Amino acid sequence: MSDGYGVGPKVALFPRYTTAAIEASGCNMANTADEAWFDVPFKCRVIYAAMVVTTIIAGDAVVKFDRRHTAGSDGSDRTDGTIASITLPNTTAVGTMVYDKAAQGSLTKAAADALITAATCRAGGGYWDGTNCKNHPYGELQPGNEVVVQVVSGTTGNAAPILVVEMLDEVMANLDNVLETA
Repeated sequence: MSDGYGVGPKVALFPRYTTAAIEASGCNMANTADEAWFDVPFKCRVIYAAMVVTTIIAGDAVVKFDRRHTAGSDGSDRTDGTIASITLPNTTAVGTMVYDKAAQGSLTKAAADALITAATCRAGGGYWDGTNCKNHPYGELQPGNEVVVQVVSGTTGNAAPILVVEMLDEVMANLDNVLETA
């Protein structure tokens, strides 16, 4: 297939939340902060990210899905909305799913060539090969990466994050952040 899809099954990753209350009701649109995380257990490509409204949205709310190259790190390798940037419009009803396929885009070669350190490359959405930044699909993930769900501008209401990925065929030993136990 020309778009690189169709390799493996599509699955929804399960999020972790900052609190049990957020897990029960969905991300709080009044709290502008990181509210959920998706750990990446295998090499995959994001099909789409979404928010399902669980309490009516009153006023526009913006939620970004950022990729972290290193799970748990808030260092300089976090992208800004490259997986998704979702606007939940005013009065979005309960049960409505709003999605974004931004992760299907990629850093251009010219933009990758301008990023000359590992940190700026990763923050820009590229792949650092040890010497150079390579253009790379924003939504291609592997173990050790993490997707962070951040409420950027809020209002009242709640929504639960969804991340649908397609598994990609890869040998674990070929992945950068994977180590088999002794």
